[in-house]
Amino acid sequence: MTDALPTTASSLLVRGAVHSMTSLTGPGEPELHPLVRAFLDALPPAEREPFAAYCSETALVSDQLWALDEAGAAPATLADARPHFAGAVIVSRKIREQGDPEHGTNAPVCRTCAALLDTLGVEVMAA
Repeated sequence: MTDALPTTASSLLVRGAVHSMTSLTGPGEPELHPLVRAFLDALPPAEREPFAAYCSETALVSDQLWALDEAGAAPATLADARPHFAGAVIVSRKIREQGDPEHGTNAPVCRTCAALLDTLGVEVMAA
């Protein structure tokens, strides 16, 4: 068993490709894309989950933005990135210990990730 449980895994379908990630663990702060970090930092405390920087959803969005940067198509704002995510969908599942009945069940996105995904126009699949 791992100390990293319970956790979440998410898959993002964007531009015909599926990208998957688990919630981030380990020492230090995750290296999120600056646009994602700025979005999280700008949210009022009442709308910001303290763990949101470690969510699989923020990691997947960051990875997409980093890839745009590397391709020379760096967006200046999240609004500029929205066309890249046109038609994108994301699903998240709970990862639990073997035998746990919640393992593999739907994991609702946190309110912070819901706001980020909504800003980008990403549809959250519930099942």
